[in-house]
Amino acid sequence: MLRETPDTFSMRRDLYQARLVFVLFIASLGMFFAACIAFYVVLIAGLKSPTGELAQPVVYRPLDLPLSFWISTGLLVLTSLWLHLAAHSVARERQHLCLSYLQAGFLSALGFLIVQGLGMNKLLHEHFAYIEQSGLTRLYGVCFAFSFIHALHVVGGLVFIGYVLVQCYRGRYDHERHWAVDHCAWYWHFLDVVWVAMLIAFVVTR
Repeated sequence: MLRETPDTFSMRRDLYQARLVFVLFIASLGMFFAACIAFYVVLIAGLKSPTGELAQPVVYRPLDLPLSFWISTGLLVLTSLWLHLAAHSVARERQHLCLSYLQAGFLSALGFLIVQGLGMNKLLHEHFAYIEQSGLTRLYGVCFAFSFIHALHVVGGLVFIGYVLVQCYRGRYDHERHWAVDHCAWYWHFLDVVWVAMLIAFVVTR
């Protein structure tokens, strides 16, 4: 990518403003997911705290994460890697490689949604299977809710990849104009960080 100069900055001010809006958008999402993780940790601490004498005795049931969650995590990281390579390629005028990496990223992102859906279905099944039994089973429902919220943002990221893929196919990007590819890669890096943080919270607090 060419080095920016003050003259270039004045001509491309709208692009810099778009980057600022994108950064603020990611920051707001980051605070939202951080609040979700904090809520989950506080909830677990409350469930594990000793009950009073008048409280109805309950049996704590640890959260058993589906195996598909670990597989979907690998697919999520792989998607982020493909998009990173796509941004790296288009910045060096290798549009054909960028297009191939975007296609691979789209397929791995779609695979993430499918595998993640299987895991969330299992969580929902466990939630309703134990809801009539003694024990603190709300963990499965909360884990499903947070996973579902993350999956919705993944759907948005999949649409983003589709848009960038079409524009790349039309030849809209080169070594100077590839901001959308960069933003798409950054967004998926963000989804990686959020999901890994949520997964760590699920495992550590179980």
